[in-house]
Amino acid sequence: MNTYWEDRFISLLNKNPKTSLEVEEMEYAREQFEIELTKETEKLLDEIKSKGLTITNIWDLVNTKKSYPEAIESLTNHLSYPYHHKNKEGIIRALGVKGAGIKTISALLVEYPKCSNKYISDAIILSIFNIIKPNNAKKLYDQTNESDILLRDILQVFIDNKTTNFNQFYRLFTENFEQRLVFQT
Repeated sequence: MNTYWEDRFISLLNKNPKTSLEVEEMEYAREQFEIELTKETEKLLDEIKSKGLTITNIWDLVNTKKSYPEAIESLTNHLSYPYHHKNKEGIIRALGVKGAGIKTISALLVEYPKCSNKYISDAIILSIFNIIKPNNAKKLYDQTNESDILLRDILQVFIDNKTTNFNQFYRLFTENFEQRLVFQT
């Protein structure tokens, strides 16, 4: 669902040519939309800030080179909240780091079948890949329960082929695991 400011920004963005007044209004609409997105995640941002991180929005985490293990639990817990798709994508992408683990992968797998937005579903696949790839897949596998058959099968891809790249994983995920996720819900 789009907000008023998002809709206004998009309508002005798509208009050609634009008057100088429309360009100013478009910039104002973009700023207001960003304020709305930040306001929506205030609770999450406060949780993360209380753990010693200084951020102004979720995308600060996505765009940093620094690790932030103290934020992973809060991000994972907020994954199921009904955020705007831009915030949801930011949370998902922020979770795609080495510091995340089985709990985060499991939460991403739960969220995947609920996605109607291609950017979000693709972000989930990328984040799962980014969590597994730098970690020892066998170590992650050993942390799973025997009942986590799908998660174990996903991890097995990396155990069997350590050189799996994202394109291969994406194809395997959409061909072999996506349907199983839909049936699990």
